[in-house]
Amino acid sequence: MKKKIVVIGNSYKFIKILNSIYPRSVIKVYSWRNINSLDLKKESVLKNINIILICGYDYKSQWYSYNKYYLSNITKPLKLTQFLSTKKSVIIYINTINKIKENTLSKNKYTLSRYEFAKKELAYKLSKNFKLLKILEMPVIENINGSANVHGGIFTLIIFNFLIYLKLIETISVNNIKKLIIKKIDSKNIIKHRSLKPIFLNLPRPLIVDRMLRFIFE
Repeated sequence: MKKKIVVIGNSYKFIKILNSIYPRSVIKVYSWRNINSLDLKKESVLKNINIILICGYDYKSQWYSYNKYYLSNITKPLKLTQFLSTKKSVIIYINTINKIKENTLSKNKYTLSRYEFAKKELAYKLSKNFKLLKILEMPVIENINGSANVHGGIFTLIIFNFLIYLKLIETISVNNIKKLIIKKIDSKNIIKHRSLKPIFLNLPRPLIVDRMLRFIFE
């Protein structure tokens, strides 16, 4: 059956996965960074959208003021989803995993990471607004050769590949992501999501520092 799909977040790997699941689908993509400047009153949209996949983050927002960072990663994506969706639209949100460390059982109620807070805060807001919401908590994605598929420079890649080699962080292959998406779409389980308490997130910081803060204080 031909599906009408919207992807919020210009992620090639997820677009490719959706194309493989629904080869005859019509897909419209909204770049995450362009959401802020989007004029919804003038926007030409697909009608009766079947699936909305949300899979982005504004990495430049690590240097924004807190209010602008929150607007870019939470308020604007939520409003766009509300604008595009109908009661029958399935919302799939790619969230960060609860714990990036292997074998970590504790559950923090706070975070020092802008990235973690934004991803989980949007999950919380979406869960409050949409009944047909499917949330996938995604660990670090591995390429075919086993290396980390993460945003960042060479230093970031070296650190993540070293952590993968030591088996200190959880990972997932692209093939398993496809299986998870198919399983999640068919699932009727409803999982409650909570909001984290942000600590010192008013202070801008490099992404690598943000990631290290999250890893250290889990």
